[in-house]
Amino acid sequence: MAEKGRITGLAHIGVKVRDMDASLKFYTEVLGFELTHKQQAGTSTLAFLNIGTCLLELIQSAVYEERTPGQVDHIAVEVKGIESLVEDLRAKGVHFLADQINVAPGLLDGVKNIFFTGPDGERFEFFEYYNR
Repeated sequence: MAEKGRITGLAHIGVKVRDMDASLKFYTEVLGFELTHKQQAGTSTLAFLNIGTCLLELIQSAVYEERTPGQVDHIAVEVKGIESLVEDLRAKGVHFLADQINVAPGLLDGVKNIFFTGPDGERFEFFEYYNR
């Protein structure tokens, strides 16, 4: 008997990019992702990047299409040592959307977070649980 279909977890997050080389440099050299696979798929270039349990797929199409309906608002990555990480990335020229890290003791038993943008305006969130 065939196994019943079900969702088992997140496979990856796809991010449309305008310039694959600039995006690869940002994700690998600034954020520390590892490029695991890159290939052509028709008129698109695909690149898969991994860090911890997070897998991103960068997609550069011959024609860049803006996609608004259903668009993902941001990519949140769990971090440890958020203060030093933010300091390191500011030194590398990353633009954060706030001057200070937000501390939210009532959210999910206590979190710290801050948002920043990538090369194509994609929004990231560093998210640290501090009571775990």
